[in-house]
Amino acid sequence: MTVDPMIVSSSFSQLGAVLDASGTDGVSDVRADGWRATSRSSSYSSPSVADPLAALEQQFATFMKQLSKQLSALEKRFTQALGQLARQYQSAAGACPSTSASASSELEPVARHAVPRCYQNLVSDAARRHELDPNLLSAVIRQESGFHADAVSKAGALGLMQLMPDTARSLGVTNPLDPQQNVEGGSLLLRQLLDRYHGRVDLALAAYNAGAGAVDRYGGIPPYAETQSYVKSILSSYRSAALNPPSA
Repeated sequence: MTVDPMIVSSSFSQLGAVLDASGTDGVSDVRADGWRATSRSSSYSSPSVADPLAALEQQFATFMKQLSKQLSALEKRFTQALGQLARQYQSAAGACPSTSASASSELEPVARHAVPRCYQNLVSDAARRHELDPNLLSAVIRQESGFHADAVSKAGALGLMQLMPDTARSLGVTNPLDPQQNVEGGSLLLRQLLDRYHGRVDLALAAYNAGAGAVDRYGGIPPYAETQSYVKSILSSYRSAALNPPSA
């Protein structure tokens, strides 16, 4: 049988037009002059193996994120439980709680001028070492921090007697939030100020609050409302404690 070349050429042309119209990728072009081996697009691929891997990676990332949240929540509950156990142990041993919230409930029942039981030895020992009246030392602590060992002021003063970081370092205090270190450093500072002003309690207190430079510059209690109120409040508490000692 003889094949008409014109018919074959026309058939190839029609097939090529159909493929062009369908936008089929990855199939060799068909032209009137026959097949060519060049691909229309190199982007064609068989169903990708990367797709299920990507989905698996996404699922794993989601799982790890949820696991991290659960571990964080577990760690938080564990820390809270340890803190509660520590507070129970400290209470049984006569030690003070470490947090302000706990300290508040611990200190509320204490008489106005009394030293909380958990700090009595700490205050009396520091006062004895630095030759201070325990009533004066406790009055300063009460005014500065309310006997909260982790108190932090807006200015950055730390601990029971509210030592500034630079001052704490100069006094040899490495951890201002440690009650024993803090009271030891604060007591030393108070002793130094009393010696500087020849036993004048009012001037020593003013210097503790406003700095010795301000007291020296004004030749007395500086005219700062805060400092004047500070000195007045501590002296009032000090006198009241001396006149009304706690019962044994």
